[in-house]
Amino acid sequence: MTQDADTQGLQSKAEARLAPLKAEKLVTRIAVLSTLLGQGRKTERLMIGMSVETHKTSPDFDQKKCEQAKSRIMQALGVPYRTISNTTASVL
Repeated sequence: MTQDADTQGLQSKAEARLAPLKAEKLVTRIAVLSTLLGQGRKTERLMIGMSVETHKTSPDFDQKKCEQAKSRIMQALGVPYRTISNTTASVL
């Protein structure tokens, strides 16, 4: 499998697993960042945009709602949820 095919495969898996959350408009963006490290090595990061209504510095920001959204995303991806800030996780 080529590097582009690997990246596309990872993105396709994520899109399939997150489709219900995307339909709810909880997930707004799915992207894979692939970085070549040299000597034939690379790293891939799955980046997921989510919508939780208000800005985190807003007085009415609901941290609990944000944590619940992150938990639902991680469950859909099949990853045990743990506290992750500005998430990048190796999954799938």
